[in-house]
Amino acid sequence: MEDVRKLYEENKHDEVIKAVKQMEKKAQVDADAYLLAGKSYYYKNKPKDSLKYLEKSFDMGGDKKEIYYFMGKDYALMGKYDKAIEKLNEALKIDPEDANVLVNIGVVYALKGDRENAKGYFEKATQVKPDDKKAWYDLGVTYFMDKNYEKAADYFRKAYELDSDFYEALYNLVSALCMKDDQDFEKYYQILYEKDKRRAEMLKKACEREKSGKRFRLW
Repeated sequence: MEDVRKLYEENKHDEVIKAVKQMEKKAQVDADAYLLAGKSYYYKNKPKDSLKYLEKSFDMGGDKKEIYYFMGKDYALMGKYDKAIEKLNEALKIDPEDANVLVNIGVVYALKGDRENAKGYFEKATQVKPDDKKAWYDLGVTYFMDKNYEKAADYFRKAYELDSDFYEALYNLVSALCMKDDQDFEKYYQILYEKDKRRAEMLKKACEREKSGKRFRLW
């Protein structure tokens, strides 16, 4: 089992699945092995297969929070957003302050077009885990979509400050600053320009088009 766990940690998902199937044939498989196979199938973008193995893990008494969490992510991949929220909420009942679960519920609400509920979950995630760059970033995206560029810029800046290599946060921060004609635009634009001249120039042109009435896209 330790060998299978090591394969999973090395992101060798095909090998994890193969190993678990071999264990299954020998009747040596347990709940943890099924869970790793289910998670590996998720990362291979095969949610139906993932659900099958997660259910096997659940039936054998596997880690319920982890199982519900990945079930929720599987259903989200399948576009079954209400089912995804149901499973993620089951995970949240087990640990109400799990930032990853909170963020993922927010993401599903955003996919449903319900940005108000999405914001609530992202904000809760930032409260329980203030150094969660993904939560701050996703919060910024929801405010950007609502054309609240001031708040969007604040949250993208927070995500970028937490990780200066977070390229998407920097890109979207520059976008928000441009849209609100902020005095910090040139400062962050130059940082982006040094990292990626072509995209920086494209962003600046796209921002100007949007301000003139045309559509603008985030990263």
